[in-house]
Amino acid sequence: MDNTEARIQAEVEKRLAAVVAEQQKQFAATLEMVLKNAVGGVEQSNAGLEVERKKLEKELDAARELHAKAEREGEKMALEAFEKHRKQCEEAARLELLRNLTRMHIEVGKTTRDIAVWLDVPQEFVENIRRIVQSTGKYRSEKPRKRLEGNPKVRLSNQGRGGTVYFESRETQFDLWWEMGHTALIIVEVPTEADWVARTGLPLDRRDETLNFIGEAIVLQEVPYGGSFIVGENVLSVYSK
Repeated sequence: MDNTEARIQAEVEKRLAAVVAEQQKQFAATLEMVLKNAVGGVEQSNAGLEVERKKLEKELDAARELHAKAEREGEKMALEAFEKHRKQCEEAARLELLRNLTRMHIEVGKTTRDIAVWLDVPQEFVENIRRIVQSTGKYRSEKPRKRLEGNPKVRLSNQGRGGTVYFESRETQFDLWWEMGHTALIIVEVPTEADWVARTGLPLDRRDETLNFIGEAIVLQEVPYGGSFIVGENVLSVYSK
């Protein structure tokens, strides 16, 4: 009886050991698979991060290149704008100097002829400055002194330190750029005699009266108390007094 129980117990222990061993084997295989999957996931994640890193590097390089391009083009645009307006700016500065010298001579009693000879300017230029000095209320009326044909109107648009002067009438319409000056309050582009007809659609013999009309209209709109202007070959300069 004891031998039978002993054999049974031994067989049970043997089978139990086999079951435990099998379970351990399966557990080890499962654990190995889990670890492999985890490592693979990390590697896959790292690979994804590397792709994103390279993508960000490319975007950063592109952004740097775009910034550098913007700086280059901005400098180029500034130079082009300076070159485009240099002629007008230089003439505005010259007119301002002549205007101040003329006023000084007028105020000390020099004649128009003497001033014109000394400064090498037309007598009409001197007389225009003399009229401005003698009459500070020259442009204080509600409308310009002389109405032109076609019921013209002058309008200024403002984009900061400059903008556009729009001239409109029943005959034509055209625009000119303007900007704030260093000595003059406003300087306005003036088409030369060679460009006048093509730019404005008006006859050349009406150039002076049209530019004077524009100058008076700008003075009325921008500096109605004591303003004045001078028309040059390439620029119309408006002053606050």
